[in-house]
Amino acid sequence: MTLDRRRFLQITAAGVAASLTATAWASDVAAEASDLDRLELLSMLGPEQVRQLGTRYRTATPNENTVGSLRAAISQRQRRALVLRWTPRGSIENQIQDDFTAGRTVLVDGWVLSATEARQCALFSLTQA
Repeated sequence: MTLDRRRFLQITAAGVAASLTATAWASDVAAEASDLDRLELLSMLGPEQVRQLGTRYRTATPNENTVGSLRAAISQRQRRALVLRWTPRGSIENQIQDDFTAGRTVLVDGWVLSATEARQCALFSLTQA
């Protein structure tokens, strides 16, 4: 197979595009994981109360009892087929607000939490033990 100039440029352009996409995807996934760990309730309730809420949520929701399942549940609505760094994503705060607006709330130990907040507490209880 001979490689003419046109074919060489096509292959090079495809390689550059794939490389940029992979880099942007990896950067976005790292930023998303960092966003998940920022828990507003932590400053209001303190780590022990948040840990307790998270533990109770995990007990009540056994299918969300691992770090992976919780991260996936929190971020599933934020994901797109292809997310690039410069593409706007919804913030966790917006997702929490949307949860309350849509009625996606849970009652945990007398607290009404958005589904996202409850999952964040559960994630905290696993990662900050």
